Amino acid sequence: MNYRNSDSSNASFLQSITRRKFIQHASLATLTAATTKLTSCANAQEQASTGASPAASGGGGTLRILSWAGYDEPEIIGKFEQDNNVKVEFKTYVGGEQMLQFFNQSPPGTFDGIISDGEYVTKLMQLGAIDSLNPADFPDLQNFTAGYQKFPGFFLEDQMMAVGTRFGNYGIAYNTKYIQPEEVTSWNFLTNPKLKGKVAFFDWYLPNMGNASLALFPDNPNPYALTEQQLQQVKDWLIKVKPNVALITPNIQDITNAFINESVIAGPVGDWLIQNAIADGKTNFAAVVPQEGSIRWSEGATLCSASKNKELALKWVQYMTLPETQAKLANAKAYKGIAPNLKAPQFMSDAEKQLLGYVPDKANPNKTLVEVQLERTRARQLPVNQPEKVWQDLYNEFKTS
Repeated sequence: MNYRNSDSSNASFLQSITRRKFIQHASLATLTAATTKLTSCANAQEQASTGASPAASGGGGTLRILSWAGYDEPEIIGKFEQDNNVKVEFKTYVGGEQMLQFFNQSPPGTFDGIISDGEYVTKLMQLGAIDSLNPADFPDLQNFTAGYQKFPGFFLEDQMMAVGTRFGNYGIAYNTKYIQPEEVTSWNFLTNPKLKGKVAFFDWYLPNMGNASLALFPDNPNPYALTEQQLQQVKDWLIKVKPNVALITPNIQDITNAFINESVIAGPVGDWLIQNAIADGKTNFAAVVPQEGSIRWSEGATLCSASKNKELALKWVQYMTLPETQAKLANAKAYKGIAPNLKAPQFMSDAEKQLLGYVPDKANPNKTLVEVQLERTRARQLPVNQPEKVWQDLYNEFKTS
């Protein structure tokens, strides 16, 4: 079985993107809104005022960030606010499509920075929504794991557009009271009749269809590069799983609660959705990357082109690379993740390192569980051979089947 990391295929994918190809992948509505939005951003300083106070060199002002949940927690952002005498305001989203929607519907210059998934950094940079970053401004990059020192999803050719903040995987989470580890070695376990009405899905087509692609074509270097026939097989595989599905939701807490009350006992949600329950003493949960591999998510910090507080926004992006910051972010209350900065575990307790996998893998004692997961996961991407809408429509057919 081929467990190669897909970052190299990620690179070739990004290098092949032209504006024409990007437009082919983007929905017309999103592209039109984004183009209109970003055209106006060129003169954002004169055209709009968001009420943000420019940050002088001595500090002060307001910074506005569009992000996934967790980045707004006081334990994570509090030190930055204190050190820079600034208030950081957050608007949180779930999923890349919602992130773009919030961005496009906001006045130019509303946001100073965006936490974006790797594949949506690609969209933002193709539209000119974010500024390039100078690697020399980020000395902590040298402490990042090799795959995230120059993660293809965060680069436009050789130009850095985002810096990694955390990552994780969408393997199979399960309740050990009802499921034994030896049962969860393959994605096909999700079709087992014993799981009827007991499976939860995080509602996003990209990870779920990517995992289905791995289940069927594990040797394909890029799970998102499928023929029309293969794509239909992905939909058919998901529909085969559907009788076992009890819950499909974008609400992270709903999935966690469903695991806790045992209305579901398994799901392709990885460990990031059950680790809060484990941390709270619910020790009957575990997660595994199946033998075919799984999809990996990657979040990164970006600097908005229309920001009126660019100096302060750059300090925020730099702050997000620090090992102390990433240690706290990896253990966020909203959901957990893995820190790209290899020094982050130095700022974690033994319990936190155990929970996140910064411990030796029993099958590979010379590597941590985190390292093994990196080797066996593939970076989430956008569809390569079809428009996104084709994938979304097929995913909706699965949901309504």
